[in-house]
Amino acid sequence: MHLVDPADPFSAVTHMAPYDYYRRLADGPPLRFDATLDCWLATGAAGVQAVLEHPACRVRPPGLAVPQNLAGTPCGAIFAELVRMNDGERHVVPKQVLARALGQVDLLRLQVQTSRMAGDRVPASAAQLNEAIFQLPLFAMADLLGFAPAQWPALAEWTRAFVACLSPLSNGEQLAGAQEAADALLQGFGHLLREGDARPGSLLASIVTETDAMGNGLLANLVGLLSQTCDATAGLLGNAIVALRTQPELLAQLRATPERWPAMLREVSQCDPSVHNTRRYTAQDVEFDGVRVPAGQMIVVVLASAGQAALGFGHGRHVCPGQSIAHAIATACLQAWSDGLEGMPLAWRYLPSLNARIPVFTQGENA
Repeated sequence: MHLVDPADPFSAVTHMAPYDYYRRLADGPPLRFDATLDCWLATGAAGVQAVLEHPACRVRPPGLAVPQNLAGTPCGAIFAELVRMNDGERHVVPKQVLARALGQVDLLRLQVQTSRMAGDRVPASAAQLNEAIFQLPLFAMADLLGFAPAQWPALAEWTRAFVACLSPLSNGEQLAGAQEAADALLQGFGHLLREGDARPGSLLASIVTETDAMGNGLLANLVGLLSQTCDATAGLLGNAIVALRTQPELLAQLRATPERWPAMLREVSQCDPSVHNTRRYTAQDVEFDGVRVPAGQMIVVVLASAGQAALGFGHGRHVCPGQSIAHAIATACLQAWSDGLEGMPLAWRYLPSLNARIPVFTQGENA
């Protein structure tokens, strides 16, 4: 079946076969103005890396630290403190604290613990699989932070509701649900901190040793650890499952050499990443290889067009420090589920999104 090329980078995110289109984008100028979209595009490894590395290309428009529809809300209060969503000076030290704490996570222990969880929750249908690819990574992160197992389902539900505030496609009902979820998540972390319940050796315990350095952004960035786990790891897991279904020989190879699972996940991150687009806003006039972009412009950074540069987890100042954690969680889940998924007939499409590529599975086979 011949598929029509995507019309633009936003429709490409959920297209069944967008990668020829991305390769053509990468073959063009690394930076160009798209009059139809009324914005700039950064494409190919050179264009993507140049924009993500440039100090004048910021994650938020000048003078608009919080999206207008979130201003004055619980979601807006969290958004204003998230180190991944801001370039302010007061975010520099908290970003370093979080990166240090995430870098100290025992990945082997995390993988063993996640394997136990995933082994107890092997999906038996497409509907269960859709739930599991979101739920298991959030359970693993909640455990890493020190929450008791009885709290994991509520935390996962609140986190999935909260991330709706980060999508421009969310409707009023979803945004209202995100505000309630934001309150619940802040209260959950606040209770854990007030009661002194941070489990010794947990990720939370290592972060709260630097509470003063985190400042007012402590609770918000703890929520951020869950929200960043949500879509990115679900996409990694889902796209890996798609790879296993479209390359039938792959599972046999992995069974014969199970040490190749991490390499398989890295290849998925390169070839079919979770996040296809991000944005940057010029704080002043900038120039890339003779192309001048005026101040106040939006640049859509087409991460998926960077190919083997593997930029799905970001690059530069805002590279995701949790990439190894996401890969450890996904590896454990796939190993635990692979036998059960092998005989399950699966078809898929993708969740509506301008940025994240996350499969939605149904019973059957794709045509």
